[in-house]
Amino acid sequence: MSNPLKPLGLGVGAAVAATAVFVGIMHLAFSTSLIDGNPRAGDAPATPATTAATAPPGSPPPPAPDPSAAQARPAAPRERTGTDFVVAKARWETVLDQGGEAANGEKIASAGSATGAAACVTCHGAQAATAASSFPRLAGLSAEYIAKQLTDYKDGTRAHPIMSGIAKTLSEADIASVAKYYGLQPAPAVQAAAAADQPSAGARLHTGGDMERALPACANCHGMDARGAGPLMPGLFVQPSAYIAAQLNAFRGNQRANDDQGEMRSFASRLSDSDIASLADYYGLRP
Repeated sequence: MSNPLKPLGLGVGAAVAATAVFVGIMHLAFSTSLIDGNPRAGDAPATPATTAATAPPGSPPPPAPDPSAAQARPAAPRERTGTDFVVAKARWETVLDQGGEAANGEKIASAGSATGAAACVTCHGAQAATAASSFPRLAGLSAEYIAKQLTDYKDGTRAHPIMSGIAKTLSEADIASVAKYYGLQPAPAVQAAAAADQPSAGARLHTGGDMERALPACANCHGMDARGAGPLMPGLFVQPSAYIAAQLNAFRGNQRANDDQGEMRSFASRLSDSDIASLADYYGLRP
């Protein structure tokens, strides 16, 4: 008669044998990982102590842990504030904020400054300069424009053999005073040019530009009447022809580069010599 428990006994024995084999394999794998020093999947991360204990004799000691690595943390994002969206003032704006007085500016313009700056009228004249002058007419230009130019001369952003030295002797309050004084002076009256059957090349560039050469009309920025449009867009009429030509050439040759966005340098780079001469003649009208 067969024993009914015999199959059960065989199954249990087989299970026990399989378990023993599995445990033996795992023990072998763990032992091997300790012997060769290479952790296997599932092993605990090696530490300097365990690495030193399992390293072969004569091996160099493991590098000491870097304490700064444990302290390094990604910087938290900076919280936004209202000032992040406020445009910073330009240098010339802070100069105008110095509170200069037009009365002091008149003294500097007519007699020079206490720090040794020459009187402005010496070169610029009281109102309009002569047609051959290389110095601009200041009366009628905005206080903002004059403050920017004097500040640029003082800081070196705009260079001139005479004006750079003069501006460096002026304090910020002096610059503000001169700018405010001239900003209050009216520009000389402009006599209307006689109508011509054929507008000059300068007149065409002023009113319409030249789209084939990507030249916008000068009137877009300086006003249709060329009397200025905005505080930093100066009037061009009644400026000496020689000064207009000199500045266009300086922009074209990159000797003058204080147009903050490069508009004038870009414009002048596409002008020919005859264009510059025509514009200088057109704007150089006399009162």
